Amino acid sequence: MMNNNKINICISCDDNYAKYAGVVIASILVNASKSDEISIYILDGGIKQNNKEKILLLKSIKNCEINFVNIDETLFDDFKKVTTHSYISIATYFRLKLPSLLPNVDKIIYFDCDVIINSSLKELYKTDVEDYPIAGIIDIKKKIVKINPTYVNAGILIMNLEYMRKFGFEEKFYQYTKDNFENIKCGDQEIINEVCKGNIKIVPNKWNVQISNFTNRSDYMKNPNIIHYVSKNKPWQFGSFSYRKELFYKYLQLTPWKLSNDEYFKQKYIGEIISWFKYLKYRPLFMFRPKFWYALYKTYFNFAMYKKPVIKENTFLVWEPCGKSHAEVVPGFVKYLLDLGYHVSVLVSPNAYKENLFARFGKDENISYNKMNQKQIKTYFKKSDLSDVEGVIVTTVGKLCTAPHYEQVDEAFNPKADRKKLFFVEHEIDERVDRNQLPKTMITLRKMDYKNAETVAINPHYFGNIKVTPKNNITNFVTVGELKAGKKNTTVFINSAQKLIKNGITNFKITVVGKGKIEDLPKEVVPYFDIKGRLPFDKMFEEIENGDFLLSAYEDIPGHIRYITTGTSGNFQLVYGFVKPIIIKENFAPINGFTDKNSILYKDDEDFYNALVKGIEMSKDDYQTMQDDLSMYANNLYNESRENLKNLIEFQKGERI
Repeated sequence: MMNNNKINICISCDDNYAKYAGVVIASILVNASKSDEISIYILDGGIKQNNKEKILLLKSIKNCEINFVNIDETLFDDFKKVTTHSYISIATYFRLKLPSLLPNVDKIIYFDCDVIINSSLKELYKTDVEDYPIAGIIDIKKKIVKINPTYVNAGILIMNLEYMRKFGFEEKFYQYTKDNFENIKCGDQEIINEVCKGNIKIVPNKWNVQISNFTNRSDYMKNPNIIHYVSKNKPWQFGSFSYRKELFYKYLQLTPWKLSNDEYFKQKYIGEIISWFKYLKYRPLFMFRPKFWYALYKTYFNFAMYKKPVIKENTFLVWEPCGKSHAEVVPGFVKYLLDLGYHVSVLVSPNAYKENLFARFGKDENISYNKMNQKQIKTYFKKSDLSDVEGVIVTTVGKLCTAPHYEQVDEAFNPKADRKKLFFVEHEIDERVDRNQLPKTMITLRKMDYKNAETVAINPHYFGNIKVTPKNNITNFVTVGELKAGKKNTTVFINSAQKLIKNGITNFKITVVGKGKIEDLPKEVVPYFDIKGRLPFDKMFEEIENGDFLLSAYEDIPGHIRYITTGTSGNFQLVYGFVKPIIIKENFAPINGFTDKNSILYKDDEDFYNALVKGIEMSKDDYQTMQDDLSMYANNLYNESRENLKNLIEFQKGERI
């Protein structure tokens, strides 16, 4: 039975081009879909062992087959006589003998070493070449194409090796070369086109966007599937004026040949300046043409603003539009989508990555982390019709509008985008409910208890690989959030700590994670407060893991009552995700799943002290029992949330049909 996921790839190079072959392979593997089964055949024109080992290391990006095919160069002596460009080596002719070099392969995509791939190759590989020896993309040389309308660029070819063996194309290539070597001007490309003339399948231009310098333009340049640097001026050369060369360096940095920070800076910034002088020397009168300035704008300004997230087969986008908060919910939504079989492309502010939001996620080829600022993200959604994605989860819809102007949410997206692909998370439902503008498909982080509002409850409490730790000998209470002198909850913490010390209970500490600082702490409690301040996510996760209980001191005031009516608290996600029992006022407990079996409940501020004592005196066995109960609740909540998301996606897909 034919394997529909199998994709055979061929690259030909010698040792000088091994690094660039590595960049090609990296770009293929990064953009492959989960189901793609990649087999790579490298026609080896003398690659040294150390470079072979580096190429094999690329399998860490995505598991694949990499085979080195030894080449007897004496088989190509006749081709050495052919006139062509000085920068083209004999290795480029190896493809002419592919039918016999790979006798067990019937179909393959051939790539030159000066290309980069920006999408899965599944669609390209499915090109029907049953009745053709090759398929390719029309070359950019207009004069040649005018004479031969099916003249293709040979840097990217889909080759039907079975057909070529059946009809003796190797011998035809050899005979044409032998008869015409003095007149051949474009090397193997000319040989392939002349021998296959009239029997070549033409493929859309997006699969070989041929660029030589920054003046080249194509309808496919905004989101090129494949870029082919066709000129002598290659992107890896210092001061190169190759257009979109930044994409080459993007993939180079994923290989064992990646540049150091200093080298990267030199190439990106100093090399960019030099490239302009080189180009002006190359075409000194060009700067006086309007096309020059238009190219300058398109290359260095327009593309600086427009970026597209990584999109593969079956992709869901997760966008957190808030740059300062709520990012902690993103990992949980990502995990649910991964469980449901999607490739997830993450859109968060760059600071979230700097603060290691995904520090506890291992390598996963089904997650793409996009480095785009909010302006670039918004530009993308304005331009994209979302036809190439399965859906978009916006994890804080309130950032896209100002109540009561909820129509602003719709205005954030391209008018042509399918609205049934959009999923929104609302953190506060009161105004929407009061204005009767809350759709039943709105996602909230728990079941709401406000005016019979109906929403889809999905609680994102997954943060990655966490350690569930036993109780410490010195009980560690952790509070996450802003603490300030004079605030009632801060006063409750300090007063209770003083009372503990006064009563001789000293085997505890209170770890404070968050903005603000507590000034003028009483001297006797200073040793018991470990004030960390605001921490990046990875450090905050460590502090929570090292703790025993999460502290809360909610009051019966509107700002806190919302945690049981129209909204929720991020602390609850941490409780569920890290399996840390919470100390919580009892009227805030039931709707959030907390009981006296998985948490410590207290009645009022006076009783808060007793709750701390209970936590300190709790045995390790009783603590383990409490954690087990909490873990069971969190797991059930996880499964229920995932099912709710699955049903919501299926419902909206049904609405699209």
